[in-house]
Amino acid sequence: MKKFRRLFIPSSANNYRAKLLHLPSLAIVVFLFLLVQSGLSLLSLNQPAVLGYSSQITPEKIIELTNQERTGLGLEKLRTNSLLNEAAQRKAADMFTFDYWSHNSPTGKDPWSFFKEVGYNYYYAGENLARDFASAEGVVAAWMASPTHKDNLINSRYQEIGVAVVEGQLGGLQTTLVVQLFGTSAKTLAQKPAEEITSSNINEEAISETEAVFLSSSPESRLAGEFSKKPISPLTITKIAGVFVLGLLIGVLVVDRFVAAKKKAARLAGDNLAHISFLAVIILIIILSQSGTLLESVTSSL
Repeated sequence: MKKFRRLFIPSSANNYRAKLLHLPSLAIVVFLFLLVQSGLSLLSLNQPAVLGYSSQITPEKIIELTNQERTGLGLEKLRTNSLLNEAAQRKAADMFTFDYWSHNSPTGKDPWSFFKEVGYNYYYAGENLARDFASAEGVVAAWMASPTHKDNLINSRYQEIGVAVVEGQLGGLQTTLVVQLFGTSAKTLAQKPAEEITSSNINEEAISETEAVFLSSSPESRLAGEFSKKPISPLTITKIAGVFVLGLLIGVLVVDRFVAAKKKAARLAGDNLAHISFLAVIILIIILSQSGTLLESVTSSL
């Protein structure tokens, strides 16, 4: 008990400086935090379905959430098209086969090649890509938060949608790709009056990409057990660990400052108030940090 008190509370036994604030103790805390992070990385490689690297992202959920966003704005729901689903599957497979994170394949294929491969003759077409997300909600929310991605998702000229969610290794890391394709077939528009269809209408809508820091994949591993039903995001674990460690240090600094002032202990040490403020800012940054980051969008037209 005495050792525990010396670790957190200043006294004559520790020169009125909590042991946890001594350099060797701080070094141990940092080491343990890095050890936890290394453990998460190893676990993600060996059991990707245990952490949030595996998720319940499904094509059906992506389409459901997309249509929720559209109907909320008074737009018509997109119809699921089997050809677009197949085109999305082929695009994801191509990305894993040739190991790239881009709209255009190293083989020279552009996004529209996959539409044509499956026999989908589009009049309007668009593509959204996402990777490394832990939930379908996170994917759609990220797209909606970006003006260019949102323009694709709520474009009133689209009538059909196809989605593929495929996991594999990209750049040496286990991940899940979400490919979302939009389209309006030329057959559908063939029934419109000729004056409504002009060459200026024929274009391939803004293509959008989304990328996140942490990985996700489909919950297929038996070893995942119940974890696959409620995947734990590694970002959440990192946030909790970081906030706990920094919160603990802030608590010790507050007690240290109070006890030292009460005992009027003279010592050579930095200003605890400045340290507390600094750590509080870091905690705020950790709490507000997001799991995803967006890439620049590109556009193309015929």
